Amino acid sequence: MARSWRFWLLLSCWLGAVLRFRGLFANTFHADEALFATWARLIAVWRDPLLLTQAVDKPPLLFYLQALFYPLFGPVEFAARLPSWIASLLLIPLTAQLARRLTGDRAAAVVAAFLVAVAPLAVQFSATAFSDAPLTLWLMAALYVAARPHSSPDRAGPWPWAAGLLFGLALATKYQALLFAPLLVAMAWLAGWRGAAWRRGLAGFVVVVGLLLLWQALRPAAGGLVGLQWANIGGIRPVRSWELWPRLAQMGWLWRLTWGWPLLALSAAALTGFAARRRLMPVEAGLLLFVVAYLALHWLWAVPVWDRYLLPILPLIAILIGRGLSVLWSAFCGLRSVVCGRRSRQFVFAALAVLALAHLPIAAAARAGRYPIGGQPTADGGAARAAEALKDAPYGTVLYDHWYSWHWRYQLFDGRVYVSWFPHADALLADLAAFGGVGPLRAIALPASAAARPVVRRLAESGYRLEPLPGQDGTAGVIIYRIGH
Repeated sequence: MARSWRFWLLLSCWLGAVLRFRGLFANTFHADEALFATWARLIAVWRDPLLLTQAVDKPPLLFYLQALFYPLFGPVEFAARLPSWIASLLLIPLTAQLARRLTGDRAAAVVAAFLVAVAPLAVQFSATAFSDAPLTLWLMAALYVAARPHSSPDRAGPWPWAAGLLFGLALATKYQALLFAPLLVAMAWLAGWRGAAWRRGLAGFVVVVGLLLLWQALRPAAGGLVGLQWANIGGIRPVRSWELWPRLAQMGWLWRLTWGWPLLALSAAALTGFAARRRLMPVEAGLLLFVVAYLALHWLWAVPVWDRYLLPILPLIAILIGRGLSVLWSAFCGLRSVVCGRRSRQFVFAALAVLALAHLPIAAAARAGRYPIGGQPTADGGAARAAEALKDAPYGTVLYDHWYSWHWRYQLFDGRVYVSWFPHADALLADLAAFGGVGPLRAIALPASAAARPVVRRLAESGYRLEPLPGQDGTAGVIIYRIGH
């Protein structure tokens, strides 16, 4: 069984790598990714190592991890994606080890690793500059260490300290980590943490929190991290009654994209396995209760319904599915008749093979970034290609923009172009009237859609003409025009 366990785990890791490799180089930046990568480049070139000039509303660990790769690979987009990509690959075997430690079930561990390897949400979030994949890795690592059984507080050793440290790293990546504190405490309690173990775990956590507070204290003029994030999401409130069903429908839609229908069928089979056994182990009950509470919180509180919020609980759900399927398999194998048992096993193998084949097109589509979740090759709307037109623009060039400012901050990072954001067409016209004759070039970035028509119409009414800059093939979602009078 040990050799079989290692073989299937290795196969899942290999499959996960195959599905994730393409997006590392094919994807483009979402607006938030471009912003995070810009902060990382400011750190990497030592232009603003503490981000004193930036309104940072996130913990900074991700940006410093990204900054480590820019000196190695240069100003390429995949350098900002490498922390998430590496974290996503490591998450596959870590999920298997966590499942094995929590349940003692190798079959469940293999299934959980396979699900994390092929789930569309995990695949498409692997090659991104978002913080969610590293957050998930730190959280699962903290749970893995915390769940290590301890016979007595005196023999706890360094493991509680390491669990607290890993949880602190998760918090330094994203504040959402705090939602997992109850689960971490529950797993530690079930593992036998007592007195000294709790103190050591808290000490490890305090070390990272202290460094985070020190970082913030060194940049007092930049504003508080929590306050900025709170302001940017508009505060948090309970949902209104008329928001319940639309939010639930959107979460259901994301849930379907997260797994794909073959994996959803496996989850239904897992529920059958738990129902047949009619009882849950304490660890299983704890995981299930936490997942339900986590989803209910994101439904009943008016936080944005975003795909990234589902990623941290995906390994936990994979463990539950793996355990349920293992229980179902044991029920089939425990039938009285040996012949019937063989037929049952053959039936199960055939059903799993059919579901695996049915999932291949879904996994291939996720590999190509075709689902509206996570990273995608078209995420920037063509901003990277359009920016090539301004690569050699002279100093003093002004680019007016309303839709893509964070993209330009990254794409024109080393350029000599000043990006001027305008809130509406009247503000643009006022700026052109005052400064239109100053500088070598006045340009504007407009989406190749109906959204740009009001601005184009107002410019034409005021006597301005638009001429696309050379080098643009017209296939991008954004086009840069020269503004003439």
